[in-house]
Amino acid sequence: MWGRRWVVLTAWACVAAMVGGCDRPSSNGRGARAAFAARPELLDFGPAAVGSTKTVKLKLANGGRAPVRIEGALSSVPNVEVPPFEPFSLSAGGETEIEVHFTPEVEGSVKGVVEIFTDADASEKTSQVAFTGLGVNALVEVKTPSLDYGNVTLETVAIRDLVLRNPTSVDSSMRLELRGPDADQFSSTMTGKDVVLKAGQDWTLPVGFKPNRLGTASAEARVKVCDTCEPVVVPLTGMGVAAELEISPVRLDFGRVAVNATAEQSIIVRNQGSAPMSYTGANIVSNAGGVFRVVSTPLPQGNTLKPGDAAEIRVAFTPAAVGTAPEGKVEIQVRASNSSAPVPKVALAGEGGSSCIGVQPSLVDFGEVAEGMAATRQVQVYNRCRTQVLVSDLQIATQRGGYFSLAQAPASLPIDPGKSAPVGVTFTPRAGAGDGVAQLFVTVRQGASTSTEGVALKGSGKLFPPCQYTMTPQVLNFGRVPVGSEVALGVSLRNTGTTPCFLASMQLAGGSDAVFSTGRVENTVVLPGMKASLLVHFKPDAAATFGGLAEAWVNHPSAGHPTVTVQGEGSTGCFAVQPTHVEFGLAKLTCEPRAKELVAYNRCAGPVTVQSMVLERDTEEISLSESPHFPLTLEANQSFRIHAKYEPTDEGEDLAALRFDLGQGSVYTASLVGRGASNANQVDSFIQESAAKVDVLFVVDNSGSMMEEQQSLGANFAAFMSAATASGVDYHIGVTTTGLDSSSGGWSSCPGGAEGGESGRLFPVNGSSPRIITPLTPNAAGVFATNTHVGVCHWNEQGLEAAYRALSDPLLHSLDDPRTPQTSDGNGGFIRDEARLAIIFVTDEEDFSSQPVPFYETYFKALKSNDPGKLSVSAIAGPVDLSSCSTASSSGTRYIQLANATGGVVESICTPNWAESLKKLSDTAFGPKRSFPLSDVPADTSQIVVSVNGVQITSGWVYDGASNSIVFDQGAAPPPGAYIEVTYPLGC
Repeated sequence: MWGRRWVVLTAWACVAAMVGGCDRPSSNGRGARAAFAARPELLDFGPAAVGSTKTVKLKLANGGRAPVRIEGALSSVPNVEVPPFEPFSLSAGGETEIEVHFTPEVEGSVKGVVEIFTDADASEKTSQVAFTGLGVNALVEVKTPSLDYGNVTLETVAIRDLVLRNPTSVDSSMRLELRGPDADQFSSTMTGKDVVLKAGQDWTLPVGFKPNRLGTASAEARVKVCDTCEPVVVPLTGMGVAAELEISPVRLDFGRVAVNATAEQSIIVRNQGSAPMSYTGANIVSNAGGVFRVVSTPLPQGNTLKPGDAAEIRVAFTPAAVGTAPEGKVEIQVRASNSSAPVPKVALAGEGGSSCIGVQPSLVDFGEVAEGMAATRQVQVYNRCRTQVLVSDLQIATQRGGYFSLAQAPASLPIDPGKSAPVGVTFTPRAGAGDGVAQLFVTVRQGASTSTEGVALKGSGKLFPPCQYTMTPQVLNFGRVPVGSEVALGVSLRNTGTTPCFLASMQLAGGSDAVFSTGRVENTVVLPGMKASLLVHFKPDAAATFGGLAEAWVNHPSAGHPTVTVQGEGSTGCFAVQPTHVEFGLAKLTCEPRAKELVAYNRCAGPVTVQSMVLERDTEEISLSESPHFPLTLEANQSFRIHAKYEPTDEGEDLAALRFDLGQGSVYTASLVGRGASNANQVDSFIQESAAKVDVLFVVDNSGSMMEEQQSLGANFAAFMSAATASGVDYHIGVTTTGLDSSSGGWSSCPGGAEGGESGRLFPVNGSSPRIITPLTPNAAGVFATNTHVGVCHWNEQGLEAAYRALSDPLLHSLDDPRTPQTSDGNGGFIRDEARLAIIFVTDEEDFSSQPVPFYETYFKALKSNDPGKLSVSAIAGPVDLSSCSTASSSGTRYIQLANATGGVVESICTPNWAESLKKLSDTAFGPKRSFPLSDVPADTSQIVVSVNGVQITSGWVYDGASNSIVFDQGAAPPPGAYIEVTYPLGC
């Protein structure tokens, strides 16, 4: 049942003859002074599954000195209702809550208001609360990560978050209990308490680990997620240790910095041991070109770094030329007492390049502008820097042909990281001067450095004869629209003459009611028979009538300023259509028609008769199919569906209004918009991610010949983490083996509790070491070394199958493998949907898995929605030519085949430089995104144009038809913060 009826069951009922809205209850005449309010001001249901109900609470509060009577509540649109309640009084200072339900029946956005009716003064009789929601076809996902604390100093508390998510459309409760042999070392403030998670809510529950004894500690967080469910078991593991020295990062990469500008970053030195350390600062020991310098090294008292203390080293990079600077090194003077070991060094890297400020486009072409008129265009200033910048100066240098001026005051303009700001420029041609040329200079300040970007400006003055045109409609009437919903209709200016018309702009006139909004149609030339359209949006915020004015400027001596009256009515009636606005998008003329669906609802208490349904249009390109016959009577709570089709036959925007006449002047409106194109170019824009999430699965061969390779892998953790450290990646790293079955014993055994038969489970299955390494894992290098020493007890290498099992049910989302006697040996929490996935095989033998390689390729790609930018498979394996690798048992051809299919890296297992090989893998796993999906299919892939930061890139990328993406070559990906544009002819 829907809440467009009065919620007081014994009171008013809407009848068919009153479909425009029910009579509202009258005041009781007490004249009470009540300061009534409803909170929040906006109810946001968020996404809700089609067919399910989502509930939010609305608080009613009486802040006055007299009681107020709550008479009822009313919703303005279908699918949203307030459950019935009896009228009640709210005392002075009193508060109460009512529920509001959202039950979508079709995909799309729903907006409206709930009105609360009281007996307060006339000005306070109703209180209006807007709401918004989105109907979706939902998918159920469950994620519960395990908690690995790594090494923690005795009597020190480490906090990890247990992440919970309620993916359902109703509230759910949970209860946490801590059990296990070392549960006394783990704690949470929510233990034993019932916690309610709202529908769709993500929630983090802090769980502490405070070791009071040396060695491994393990326990279980048992999460009761429903009354009839078995508790979800989350393994808790940690180790009490004597602390150690930590330096972060181990490689400092400044990225791209403008030439002669300066960037600073920090190195943190932390004493995690139990004894003091000597610390006397830091100094640069390798610095070709003098581009690096130590800015500050505050020293602790007595030059002693006490246990638990940290020191910061600030290092600056000032590139003197474009290109990668020679690697530098900073030496940190820190030592344990009485130690003569070499002091640690941190590598320094950076690149001199263009400014991190971008201005787009680099050329503003006003085209032909009528003499005696002016045109205004905008450029966007993009901040790709890591901090806020200030546009401190705007200047225009006009060279010839007219007047170029700023459309706004040249005041200082702050821009936050990743954001942009517009700068308006106006061109007024000079009579008889012809072409105009100018340059816009944008000066930006970032800290103490400044950079100036230039934009070329050009336009052409032309004498146009008076324009012959029609502006339609004469009145843009939106009819009735539910309060809070949105409809978009168009005003069109059509050239009815035989000569071109110059249109300076179309827009809403100042003073129009704020419920109307639109973009701005910039200057253009409208050819004979063609039109330009202004799309006006109407979103009423109250049950009232609203008005505005649309205006345009064209070249005509006496009729150069046509206007159109804009009007609409906000409705709280019980008939509605969803969605109220349909976007067909950009459609190529030669493609198949695009189809959309609308639903008309009767949520009145009685029947409603729709006298007629009319599609108002000036083109046959938007049409209806399978429509019912009218007049049509809908019983209470009945609905009918309308199928709309868009099949453009010419270029340009096509608009239509769908009118539902319910009689007695009650007309409801929905809007339909599409854009046709023949050989139009589509432009897709992207900003390269500055940070990302990456999940890395190592599959390590545990056969008898792999001992040295495992040691080399574990010893070069810093090299593998180089790209992650440089870009601040949020990573998960796990290890499994190529073994599926436990070893039968013999000459060697394997650690970890599975005797080499991990069968996809993350190593070690017994939890003797953290099984998932994250940026918060203490002594991550030591943990990685432990987890990659998987032993050499096995004989049958099946790496592809092991990776498949690790990333499929029942291991994928479960914290325990139900098929094994070990506890907490599932992989739940390792894979994150939003993260990129990197799989790395390390083996000296061919793969002997049962399935063909394409089977595994298809599965791994589907795991990441077939987005090539979200998956890479790499291999350190036996090369195809074994003459260069005599210690490999065979070539890893199946691993190499899969790596090549996913754009991964292939390295020889006989590599003489494990650090260099692992750095290449690091760049692939953690480096910038290389794949950018297009919004439409190109008609001709040979005409794709790619630009990065305004510079066209002709090599280093390919178009991948399978994923409809631009994929950059390894090592050629745009840097973090880069602005990427892809232009291509539109296909179907």
